[in-house]
Amino acid sequence: MIDDSVEALNAFVTILFNKREYKKAVEMAEKMYEFYPNDIRSIVNKVKALTHSGKMFEAEKFCLENLQKYQDSASLWFQMGFLQELIYCNDEKAIECYKVAAELGNAAAEYNIAVALQKLGKFSEAEKYYKQMLEKFPDDINAITSLGMCYLTQKKFKEGYDLYFKRDKSKFKDLSENFWQPEDELADEINIICDQGFGDHIMFSRYFRLLKGKKVNVGTREALKELFQNNFPEINFVKYEELNPKIHTVFITDLPYVLDVDFNNIPAGDLEAAPAEIRNDKLKVGFCWEAGAAGIRTMINRTINVKFFEKMLELENIQVYSFQVDDTLGGNDRYPQMINLAKDFKNFSDTASALEAMDVVVTVDTSVAHLAGALGVKTFLLLPYAADWRWFRDSKTTPWYKSVEIFKQTDCISWEREIKEIVKRISN
Repeated sequence: MIDDSVEALNAFVTILFNKREYKKAVEMAEKMYEFYPNDIRSIVNKVKALTHSGKMFEAEKFCLENLQKYQDSASLWFQMGFLQELIYCNDEKAIECYKVAAELGNAAAEYNIAVALQKLGKFSEAEKYYKQMLEKFPDDINAITSLGMCYLTQKKFKEGYDLYFKRDKSKFKDLSENFWQPEDELADEINIICDQGFGDHIMFSRYFRLLKGKKVNVGTREALKELFQNNFPEINFVKYEELNPKIHTVFITDLPYVLDVDFNNIPAGDLEAAPAEIRNDKLKVGFCWEAGAAGIRTMINRTINVKFFEKMLELENIQVYSFQVDDTLGGNDRYPQMINLAKDFKNFSDTASALEAMDVVVTVDTSVAHLAGALGVKTFLLLPYAADWRWFRDSKTTPWYKSVEIFKQTDCISWEREIKEIVKRISN
């Protein structure tokens, strides 16, 4: 018999949200609220369900209505802070809500205060709250990792990587019996696991060249194997499950730490690909507007609606080519004047060849930005106000890619200034 008590349903919904199985979580949260509409746990899960369904203004309205009835609900104040971040990019207001949640006993509120402060560039204050969180929960891996990223954003290499190295890697735990630890010497034969996103794989592949003299096996995703094998013929690229678990194993994003190469000595990350035959007398502009991400906060931060680029799409002297593979915003359908190259991409070799044929690439922070930069293609990168740590606090150029020019958001809500500048540059 299925246990449909409020306690059981809440535990199940919480697990689903924590595992980022959002579709199922939303479905179960709606069902829970239907059964128990007056239980505060049902109400909070309903807010989360609306938020993760993209109904954020509805979520805010529902949250406000219930805060009038349950003013002492730490969880509702926490959700209100999160909505202030997502809807209005108002981190100051979010911090006020999180502080109320913390005073009312929400254990995660100090972590979110730290995240919001970090987004505002208030690193010292952010560090204070991360450390307060870790005093209470010394094994909290999110707080440990985020404090590490706070240091890395400031190019504090050693302090940052000492913590960032401890991030959750549990989904790869069965791939090796011999993971590298900071006190280890690197063996003559090593396995490298490509963790995190495609952009990370491309960005950190530059460190392969510093492993000369070693036998190297790299476990990577199928979409990157051909591109990597063509550029690093001396390395054995395989599927993750084909790695020998007894061989000394490191993660690709830990290679700077393993090799002790700080951010003042970032090696070149050049990749090559044969250019595709794309003939056009107009300026060929590659375009990517949406980044996939594990969390809703990150996805919103690195995605721009195509409609804001309409002036660029209307320019007569250019032809825009879409590199948007996962087009959840439907830009390819709504703007048929773009030539959709992405629909024919089978792997990153195809993407690389098409990028090599472009005169310039306009992109948000996604794998296309990393690949275009590694190929040396002129790239206009739109970075959000609170960018990922890998871009440090750079606002014009980046030590990772010489051909990339950064257009960093100056207003945390609007992209108008940056897009206007890009349109001007392209039209000229």
